[in-house]
Amino acid sequence: MEQNNDRKQETAGAEDAAAEQNPQAQLSRAEDTEKAEADGQAPAKDTEKAEADGQAPAEDKESGEKNASRAEEKDEFFDAPPVPPARPVPPSGASFFPSGGLVYADPVEPETPQAPSDVKVRRQKWGTRVCAIILALLIAGIGFLGGWFGYYFSLDPRMRDFLWATETTKKQYYQSIDEDKLYSDIMDALESQVDQYSRFFTAEEYEAEMRENMGESVGIGISIVEEQDGMRTFLVVQNSPAERAGIERGMYIVGYGTPDGAMQTGTADEMTSFLSAQTGEFVLYCATQADGSDAKPYLLEKAEYHAAYCLYRDNETSYSFRGEETLSLTETNNPLAGLGNTTAYIRLDYFLGNAAEEFRQCLSMMKQRGRTNLILDLRCNGGGYMNLLAEIASHLCKDAEEKYPNVVTAKYANGAVEKQRATGNDYYDYFTEKSRIVVLADENTASASECLIGAMVDYGTIGYDDIYLRKDPDSGIARTYGKGIMQSYFPSASGSVMKLTVATVHWPVSDTCIHGKGVTSEDGANAIEAPFVQYGDDLLDAVIDQIW
Repeated sequence: MEQNNDRKQETAGAEDAAAEQNPQAQLSRAEDTEKAEADGQAPAKDTEKAEADGQAPAEDKESGEKNASRAEEKDEFFDAPPVPPARPVPPSGASFFPSGGLVYADPVEPETPQAPSDVKVRRQKWGTRVCAIILALLIAGIGFLGGWFGYYFSLDPRMRDFLWATETTKKQYYQSIDEDKLYSDIMDALESQVDQYSRFFTAEEYEAEMRENMGESVGIGISIVEEQDGMRTFLVVQNSPAERAGIERGMYIVGYGTPDGAMQTGTADEMTSFLSAQTGEFVLYCATQADGSDAKPYLLEKAEYHAAYCLYRDNETSYSFRGEETLSLTETNNPLAGLGNTTAYIRLDYFLGNAAEEFRQCLSMMKQRGRTNLILDLRCNGGGYMNLLAEIASHLCKDAEEKYPNVVTAKYANGAVEKQRATGNDYYDYFTEKSRIVVLADENTASASECLIGAMVDYGTIGYDDIYLRKDPDSGIARTYGKGIMQSYFPSASGSVMKLTVATVHWPVSDTCIHGKGVTSEDGANAIEAPFVQYGDDLLDAVIDQIW
């Protein structure tokens, strides 16, 4: 931002200088300004009026905290890379100097030859101008070199030694070195000094990460785990080729192959290698039984697709988001048996892509179909963007009195505090005072999902006894993941990005931070024993049996 401001100030200064040299232009500019004010343009900002009109207030700042300008915030507080300022286009008669300043000059009219004495005067003027230009270039060059040397000698001596050693090795070593490996090893060494959530992205890696976070994916849309009784589908992305083909979570993968070839079998690594090599159609043989007795072939092909993140079910029907470029809520006729007539089930997979709008549409479907109770499934939801959390939480803060209640508080190492506020507070548009909401969670429920649970607990939407956790049959542990920290993205001028953990996050009222602990059965949440991966849903079935 400082660089952009300097560029604007420099340009503005040049414009003022030009105006002084050209009084007519200065007068024209003043007239334009008076005309704009008379027309009512460029009104001053009125924050109090905006808040009185019902617009969302700015983020609260605790006493003594530092202002921190942030772009659209994520569960990792994503900061958008800065866009380099466009170089101004000079009007007719304008020219650029190497310093970057824009200098305006009137068009030069042809002159009539004068007496020799007059020619001598003009030559003296041009000589003065040339000397001024050369002097300006020398000053700019000295300033640049001074800045570079100042920066270089401000580095840690060990960093200067490293830069010197690298350049010396590249120039003097009798063989060439692998610079790609060198820089990769450097970044690996840096990443070893930070936590598992912090890492370096090349420009290409970062672009791919952002596309995926916006729901733009390529592949078939499944993840696989290998258990003692065989390979199984762990996650199946909504609206992916795998889901559209009929593959479900928990199925056994008993084989793979080409459409016109025999079924092959192998380890998870061998199957992954096979899938990676496919450029056309291929087949996965999937079954609901471990012995593969009911295996069926599923024809698949890698493709670009837009992931969906929400689905709706009740005891009569179901709806999912389907489509190519634009997804729409589509009836899929997969009702949830045993659910009461007044209860709906919504599964939220991530806080990514269009998840907030999808969730709102699912709530609207619930209201349209006369359901006032909700089972909210956050299992395997690893989090996502904070702004989407703020939108989704705006429907679930029952006892919040503010129009834009705080959803989560971030606390930085320098003492700064930021509050992420909901985009509204419309709980009673979808629920009644007697409505009941229960939440399903497991050890993969993390980050923004845990923040949503915290906001719902703090605002009286749910109690701990409305939370149902998967209890591991072997360890006996029932808890959520326990990620109470957030990350920010820091872009470089070259497009590469560092993602770094920058703050702890806390629930909005109780100030609880669940980092390293999660929500547990010791807090009062219910623990129901269920397998890690299964075809079917023991946890959901148990909740339906207990409550409805």
